[in-house]
Amino acid sequence: AVAAKAKGAEASDMEAEYAMLSQQLQPGSAQPPATLSAPAAQVVRPSQHGVPTFSLAEDGDDDALEAESEDMHFASELRQPQIPPPLEHFTAEDLGLRQALQEFYLQYNPDNIVNLNTIVGKYAGRNVSHLWASLALKYDLPAREAIEWLSRSTYGAAAYEYDNEDQAILLEEALKELSGADAGKVSRTELLQRAIRRGASDGSDGPLRMLAFRGIPDESALRPQIWKALLGYLPMARHSEWGALQGEKRALYASYKQEMLSVSEDHQVEVQDAGAKTAELKELLQEIKNDVDRTRREFEFFRRPATRGALLALLFVYARLNPGVRYVQGMNEIGAVLLWVMSVDHECAEADAFWCFSELLVEIKEGFMQALDHTGEGVHGLVAGVTNLLRMYDPELARHLQRCDLPPVVFLVRWCTVLFAQDATLPDLVRLWDSFIGDPRRFQFVIHICLALIMSRRDDLLLTDKQFELAEVLQAAPREADFEVVLRKASAICAFERRAQTPPFPPKPKPQVVEDFSEWAENAARVAQEAAFKASVTADNISRRLEETIAPAVVEKVGQAGDIVAVAASEAAQKAQDWLEETAPARKEALDQASRHLSSLWTSVRATGAAAASRGERLAEEYKESGAAEAAAARLSGFSGTASSFWARTTAA
Repeated sequence: AVAAKAKGAEASDMEAEYAMLSQQLQPGSAQPPATLSAPAAQVVRPSQHGVPTFSLAEDGDDDALEAESEDMHFASELRQPQIPPPLEHFTAEDLGLRQALQEFYLQYNPDNIVNLNTIVGKYAGRNVSHLWASLALKYDLPAREAIEWLSRSTYGAAAYEYDNEDQAILLEEALKELSGADAGKVSRTELLQRAIRRGASDGSDGPLRMLAFRGIPDESALRPQIWKALLGYLPMARHSEWGALQGEKRALYASYKQEMLSVSEDHQVEVQDAGAKTAELKELLQEIKNDVDRTRREFEFFRRPATRGALLALLFVYARLNPGVRYVQGMNEIGAVLLWVMSVDHECAEADAFWCFSELLVEIKEGFMQALDHTGEGVHGLVAGVTNLLRMYDPELARHLQRCDLPPVVFLVRWCTVLFAQDATLPDLVRLWDSFIGDPRRFQFVIHICLALIMSRRDDLLLTDKQFELAEVLQAAPREADFEVVLRKASAICAFERRAQTPPFPPKPKPQVVEDFSEWAENAARVAQEAAFKASVTADNISRRLEETIAPAVVEKVGQAGDIVAVAASEAAQKAQDWLEETAPARKEALDQASRHLSSLWTSVRATGAAAASRGERLAEEYKESGAAEAAAARLSGFSGTASSFWARTTAA
């Protein structure tokens, strides 16, 4: 009787839902599906950058999101919803999305199976990322699962990598024109050739870039030409001059090489006499040669003396022409990839690789310049981007790596600096570079590749908390990865990130907000406390010692140096030393004494920061319990008072 009553209640609920859906589909109320339009139940708002943003209906009802359809038919008798057949005009990509949705609803909401065709029609194309973001929010799925679903249903003909909606629409229309009436039957090689011809007539490389981003077939033999165009060696806008431009640049490289180097018949490279600089240049040449001899030894092509000589020469010429960048280890790996791709034209491969290398380094040289380390520019900005996205898309994995004291930054710097040239196999690498070079944001796609690669080893990373084992997993990831899978997941991340959504996806978990803020306040308060205390003890000592050895006329400046110490120990150390060096060549003893005290201060502050980080991790576990926000607020209040008190003491000192 109880079971019968429950079954009757369930039937009543389903009948009520069907009745509500039927009312929405009365004549005059249904809306036809639109391939690239936003769902009717969603609010479309312009974003700050002019990109349409999408939001769930306020009530979050499945009916509003998924149930508008002219094709839904409800049986008069209660029965299990049937899977409707696909519509005849569905493309292969439509069918892929339909299959993913079918599996999703069978797992999470079987009643919506009847709406498959309607949902596919409504969200096909670029809007598919909004579909999976909305479903993830609706069904409270982890962001990493949304990546998985989207990676199975991304539309290759959709310009998801462009955040400008108008530009994306124009490119999709251009791609349709290139495909013509036989869309779906044209080979990728033919599409690329048509894109080159189109660019030659209108000077635009947009369609070619979009196609290259999705991969250039190896059998097409078009990769060298396309890379030259997209890197700027042979700009598409100057297509009519390609022959003359290429001949001129090849001759120019030959003149540079002849002026700087001599090459024997057996491909031995030597430095031309340069007077007083000859010894220095020989040292540079030997430095490059040591790296070249170790480059890609597993490939017979790179064991050839001619190949090693060509790679050595182009790297040396670049270093001579760019003294601000010079040569840095890792450039040999980048040059090797370009030389490999350009080797289809054996006679001119070295010159073409040199100019492509020069164009590429214009955009990624920041990663090789020590002066820009830790500035947030170039590769360090990319590394920070990967770290932030990992915390958003997989906070559990991010916390695990942090607790194990193995932030992936060690590997990310290497991956981002040389675009995986030291870690991936050559076949995988050239496919990755198709996307990097075709990226409209100029090599920002490497962030999404890094994130997808780390997440692809998620299970292995979570299995251990030993630093050495974690490092081994990350180090081996690029060579063991299935990059077709990694590329699909990276494309899904790219689609989520470059198409603005409201509410934001993935959302930042509330416990993480409390944890981040509390840890920051804990670190700031403790460092301020220790710095203030140490400064108050040492500032007077430093000033007193300096007064004993420096003329009274400069005592005022010594006091200023003490103030700097109190505000920021590291900055004070540098400024105090600079000032002392300028004013007291004969007062070396006083300078040494001050330096020892300041060095001791900075060491203490760094130790304090490490201790604060450790304590922050323990606090993070406390915040996970009930009342986390209240406990965090109380601690923050106490830290604020302590920091203010010691900050006042610091200023006084």
